[in-house]
Amino acid sequence: MKIGVIGKSVHPYWSVVDKGSAKAGEELKGTGLDVTVTFWVPTKEDVPAQLRTMDNYISEGYAGIAVAPSDPDAIKPAIKRALDAGISVITIDTDAPASDRLAYLGTDNYMAGRAAGEAMLEALKTMGLAKPGGKIAMGTGSITARNSLERMQGFKDVVEPAGYKVLEPVVDNEDAAKALELASATLAANPDLVGAFGVYAYNGPAWARAVEEAGKVGKIAIVEFDATKENIEPIKAGVVYATVAQRQYFMGYYGVKLLALMNMWGRESALRFFIPRYPANRIFDTGVDIVKKANLRDYYDEVVGRGEPVDWTPE
Repeated sequence: MKIGVIGKSVHPYWSVVDKGSAKAGEELKGTGLDVTVTFWVPTKEDVPAQLRTMDNYISEGYAGIAVAPSDPDAIKPAIKRALDAGISVITIDTDAPASDRLAYLGTDNYMAGRAAGEAMLEALKTMGLAKPGGKIAMGTGSITARNSLERMQGFKDVVEPAGYKVLEPVVDNEDAAKALELASATLAANPDLVGAFGVYAYNGPAWARAVEEAGKVGKIAIVEFDATKENIEPIKAGVVYATVAQRQYFMGYYGVKLLALMNMWGRESALRFFIPRYPANRIFDTGVDIVKKANLRDYYDEVVGRGEPVDWTPE
């Protein structure tokens, strides 16, 4: 049985998904199951490359595919081709609800965006930066990926009613160097900026570095996404106020487990076992944690306790 996992780009975030996928494969092999798990990501976000990889997995007769679509609309025909070929397909990290995908495993990105908005309001108040009409910037890797759009919408739905002006997002197409360049340019163009929101894992570190280079630490509240070492270090240094930490390890881990179960038990039986309230619901929410300097040790202990690999320390 061959199972493919398709991510979005080379980044520590996706390395954690890879580890979760590999762990699930090891456990399945330990039960005597003949399974091979293949994890693939492009160097940076690349819709055509994702589609080619999907077609490769279809032609090679994979049993299941978990994909994080960079463009939910573009992926629809490939998902249909896979399903027509008898290959189970689920989405992880980013959903494509208009497709025929069997289920989505990942973050409820709209609610996670709202959580980021609440963290921003808290940061602005705590840092003494709260003021009516204050400008908040957003940096993201995509304006087509559903997770990006939902996070930004959730964020705006919290901070805008509180009286803040959210600027149009700067888009780097998942290029970390470009993210830093855009963050620096945004700071220069908006000297009255009070906050910055990093939508993807590398956006928060880009804002942090730009703020440091501009000498504005403590003058701009930063809220970011994810909890790789790159995200945690600026929190420890007091440059970033909080991060919305996804549980991406379990997107890979449970994604592989679900695809294997569908192959062994049949799709309907596996989905009913795995997905709460299926078939009315086809989403498995892996959840988030709000991580700040004050709760960093507790979060570290929790993550290690649930078996997730970490490459940072809380001190």
